[in-house]
Order: sequence, then C-alpha cells, then structure tokens
Amino acid sequence: MIPVRDLRPDLLPFLAALARGSGADPDDLEQSVWLRALERAAAGIPAQTQAWLRGLAVREALIARRHPPETPVPIVTQRHLDPAEHLARAELHRAVRRALATLPGRCPELLAALAASPDLTYGQLARRLGVPRGSLGPTRSRCLGCLRVLLAARRQDWPAGEG
Repeated sequence: MIPVRDLRPDLLPFLAALARGSGADPDDLEQSVWLRALERAAAGIPAQTQAWLRGLAVREALIARRHPPETPVPIVTQRHLDPAEHLARAELHRAVRRALATLPGRCPELLAALAASPDLTYGQLARRLGVPRGSLGPTRSRCLGCLRVLLAARRQDWPAGEG
C-alpha cells in the first residue's frame, strides 16, 4: 500500500483545479476526498490508488458544485429604541396584526405559519396546514397582495417615519 504522504503531492494540483471549477474551497475538497477514501477503504483500496482518488475527487467536486457553501449572514447589531420609537413600532405591529385578521380565507393562518417558522419548506408547511403543496406559492402571493392593499389603506394612520 502506498503511504498517503506519497499520494498527496500529486493529488493537490488536481484538487485545486477541481475546486476552481466547482467553486469549492480546495482544503474542504481535499478533506472530503480523504474522508470518502477512508469510508471506502474498508472495502479495500484498488491497486490503481491514484486513479481511484482522482475519481473520488471528481465526485466530491460535483457534489460541491450542486451544494455550494452557505454564505454567512452578517450580524446586525440592534440599537435600543427610545420610548417614542418603541411606541411607534408597537403601533405598527398592532396595525399589521389587525390587517392580518381581516384577510380572507386561510390567509391569516398561512401568513402566521410562515412568520412563525420561516425555515419550513413548502412541503412541510403544506402538511402542517393540510393543503396541497402546489397551492402554497399562489396563495401566499395572493395573501401578501391583499395585506399590502390593507396596509397601504391604513398607512395614513401610522406614526411618522414608520412603514
């Protein structure tokens, strides 16, 4: 069996090229390849180890292309509101809640579920609400349109600087 230290120098330029093509980080791609190699080594390592590793590298690069790394969301520091701002924001929230309550059909339930659990997929949300998955997008758009109209009509009632 060939020691890893002898395989790595030939593999690194290949990984770097694959990483550029897939948008992956070369170090992450290398770790993925070695992890996959360890997982599959229990079944035996082929005699053509270098070719085998290159094949694993190509597969891992294709996976990385299909699943790009997540972009970190910047941390937003919140400033403390003065009492007037706090009161204005509370009134805005009340106006939105009042408008939500007057929406037709299942709109209040759908928008409340979306607001409460924004990370749910449409499939999960459809199961939770007991509606067809394909109806969620159009219903959501229609509900948000109705909400915009209601809030625009009430805009004059809001404190200055809000909305």
